[in-house]
Amino acid sequence: MPDFPRTAFLLGAGLGTRLRPLTENCPKPLLPIAGRPMVLQAMEKLRAAGTRRFLINTHHCPEAWTLAFPDGRFGEAEVKLVHEPVLLETGGGLANIAGLLGPDDQDLVVWNGDILSDCDITAAVAHHRANGGEATLVVREEGPNRNVRVTDEGAVTDLRDRLGQKDPSYQYTGICVVTKAFAQGVPATIESLVEHFLRRTQAQPGSVQGFLDGSATWHDLGTIEEYQAVKAEQEKPVRGAITPADAAKAHGYALAAGGEVLKGGSGRKFHRLRKPDGETAVLCVYDDSRPENRLYGDIAGVLRDKIGIQVPQVLAEDKAAGVLVLEDLGDTDLWSLAQAAEFPWAPVASALEQVAGIHRHGVDAFAAAGVPLMEAFGPNLYQWERQYFQDNALGGRKPDRAVTDEMASLAKELMGQPVVTIHRDFQSQNIMVRDGTAWLVDLQGLRHGCMFYDYAALAFDPYLTRTDMDLWRIEIEDHAREVSGWKGSSDEFSHLFHVAATQRLLQACGAYGFLGHKKGRPEYLAHLPQGLRNLTIAASLCGKRRIARLAEELAGAPTKVSR
Repeated sequence: MPDFPRTAFLLGAGLGTRLRPLTENCPKPLLPIAGRPMVLQAMEKLRAAGTRRFLINTHHCPEAWTLAFPDGRFGEAEVKLVHEPVLLETGGGLANIAGLLGPDDQDLVVWNGDILSDCDITAAVAHHRANGGEATLVVREEGPNRNVRVTDEGAVTDLRDRLGQKDPSYQYTGICVVTKAFAQGVPATIESLVEHFLRRTQAQPGSVQGFLDGSATWHDLGTIEEYQAVKAEQEKPVRGAITPADAAKAHGYALAAGGEVLKGGSGRKFHRLRKPDGETAVLCVYDDSRPENRLYGDIAGVLRDKIGIQVPQVLAEDKAAGVLVLEDLGDTDLWSLAQAAEFPWAPVASALEQVAGIHRHGVDAFAAAGVPLMEAFGPNLYQWERQYFQDNALGGRKPDRAVTDEMASLAKELMGQPVVTIHRDFQSQNIMVRDGTAWLVDLQGLRHGCMFYDYAALAFDPYLTRTDMDLWRIEIEDHAREVSGWKGSSDEFSHLFHVAATQRLLQACGAYGFLGHKKGRPEYLAHLPQGLRNLTIAASLCGKRRIARLAEELAGAPTKVSR
């Protein structure tokens, strides 16, 4: 028998009604905390203990689960999604997956997908085996529903006060360990797993055991209030307190003359560093106001070392202090080159080829490396981008239902495409150019999504205002189709290209409004008119006429649309 159960069953099929509207388009366990689905916290704990296969039941928004695990892997562990067309409750869900257990699955960990816990699951498994029970419930002395009765010897005698027992009461944590025989003995009916625990308690006293969890952390994220409180606690800024000068000194550099070399919208600050021998580097100092910032170093390593993408080498990293020391790529980006009269085609083509490499190899590479990414594109994130536009780019105007329905149709078309790893902010200021070739930066936002999003982001970049932008867009579209390996028609590619551009520009215009109006960064408002003009063009070219009309009205001037 293995030291730890190789299989864990995660309960992910619930409707999450108490968390609506957050769960209208997203299963509860996939709601983000610190930019990542909450269920990953349980999965990481189980994988570290020894789990090598996750079974997850799905019902509400099953496509979101597919997007979260597009390759069926979580690091080296397999992820198998088991869809329930009819919601089976926790007992029926366990019975439904019992046939998937193999000869090596003598025990099974069952974990509710909305539970965050620091419990010692390895100790719980050891307790389960030592006491020879069929099921072991992880319980706590504190909690809102202390209705599990456990004897001093550890036997469960009652649940939900159904049997009238008077033993000390405990909180069930939503985590348990069961034998394969127990799982296979649960009837294939729509009922709570608690009902089977009760039947086994009555039929064979002592067969259901309790393991007392003494850890500091346990959260049942069943309400909006509890979810928001935990989310705020885990996302509060705690890093970036070190001064740039001290960070530079700690890594053998001094700040070069000139101070900050770049300020972006992500809360990161960049400084050029210099050693006495003239060697330079770039210092990045960040806090946790944007949780994805701490992912940069790990993502860069996978892109550079596993896929061969041209990204800056991470020379040093201190996640506790919020510090990165990066290879110095110079000051020339694609945006600066695009200000010249001559069309900068060589670095554009190089950039497209680099991002196509991420699309081809990213899913497998990040899964194999066990490096997490930000929330994947699915109903929840697409909806967030639409709402971001409505909240920040409309100047208080309320779009009518026909417009919002047309916006929602964008996501439906894009989610029908293969899932790849995308850059997510693939625009001219995030593409450095050295020796005529492109190097990608701003990597922390990588996630799984649709390849068209990246290609369209560069083609319709609002930072660019060249007089030949029609040619720019056509050339990018044509080369993107070539490097992507697209097998369909050019008309279909073009349509999806402009659908993705429309979706991306909703996000970009929302960002300009948010940063300008709410973050006191008026320089971003200067890009909003061009973003709206580009939105008019993209929406017109994919037949989203209501969006195009709204964008044109907001831009305040007619926009020429040509192809």
